[in-house]
Amino acid sequence: MFELVGEEFADADQMLLTASRLERLAANLRAIHASAGPTAEDLSNAPVIENWAMEYVPAKALFGRVASHLPEKYLGFCSTDLWVLAEPRGWVLTLERWYRLGRPEKLQN
Repeated sequence: MFELVGEEFADADQMLLTASRLERLAANLRAIHASAGPTAEDLSNAPVIENWAMEYVPAKALFGRVASHLPEKYLGFCSTDLWVLAEPRGWVLTLERWYRLGRPEKLQN
């Protein structure tokens, strides 16, 4: 959400960044619809999310742990808005980017 403060938007730069993200999201959604996305290159550049789970926050988001060589304290993860969950294909699309899915979180009984 963007708010007009006086005669200007206080976060006009963020507005342009959001517009760019939405344009990229629209292109990715069109590619998925046309069975042309994600590409092998998209997925090869996508981080892997381990111990992931879908949570409901003001928008759907993905929580998990990014698989990498970084120390454990840097591995926490929460995605931006979750737009496409393709668990059988091993990937998700968020407002920001593609992610590959690792193992889902093990739920306690």
